Amino acid sequence: MFGRTRKPARPEPPARFELLLDGEPAPVELSFDGFRSLRISIRPEGLLRVRAPKGTSKAFILERLEAKAAWIHRHLESFRQRKQAAPPPLFEDGARLLHLGAQLTLSLAREPRNSVRLEGERLIVATRREPTPEAVRRLVEGWRTVQARELFAHVIRELLPRLDALGAPRPKALTIRAMKSRWGSCSRQRRITLNLHLVKAPLVCIEYVAAHELCHLLRHAHDARFYALLAAVMPDWKQRRALLAAQPMD
Repeated sequence: MFGRTRKPARPEPPARFELLLDGEPAPVELSFDGFRSLRISIRPEGLLRVRAPKGTSKAFILERLEAKAAWIHRHLESFRQRKQAAPPPLFEDGARLLHLGAQLTLSLAREPRNSVRLEGERLIVATRREPTPEAVRRLVEGWRTVQARELFAHVIRELLPRLDALGAPRPKALTIRAMKSRWGSCSRQRRITLNLHLVKAPLVCIEYVAAHELCHLLRHAHDARFYALLAAVMPDWKQRRALLAAQPMD
């Protein structure tokens, strides 16, 4: 199992080009892999990432992008609005921070030990030494990671009976990671990854993302069958997705 193996061929680097969608230029990064369906994602900076099955013609890819022009424009505009409306958080006394869709007031204190605790609508960050914004940021991110791990695991456990009824396999692992372009993912090895920043969103949004990724245990492609599964698990998923679209991803 751990003997010498032949070094796999190095994959070709993604191709980059610019595409005009309804007269608006959009940079595209195109790569090919072993999946059966074409996948399109949009990064916050406006880059379209296209992953296509090997052998897919560029003409077909361009046709699909043109067909999804309205969807692409909607997401690009959403990213632009988020960037304008959500300046970077300041980790200073009195700053406002999001947690589960609510605004918390950051309150700094000097105590014998570094700690973070939630008291009502105040997030109290205590430090042994004079706090710096970077030190406070690290403490807040550590607290958020603990909160996210516990909450996300609980949400998944609550959803599993619905997936069991559909014959879905159980996920093998849950990973919490800060991501800039997606709220979650599910690998073919049944590993679920959820975005750390999701802990800032309302609980109904967290439940939606978890349900979405769990449905990928049964169907990896975003096709009619997948969305039928999602509707069976969470009938109001469209309303939850719309609410999630307004949440900052940083």
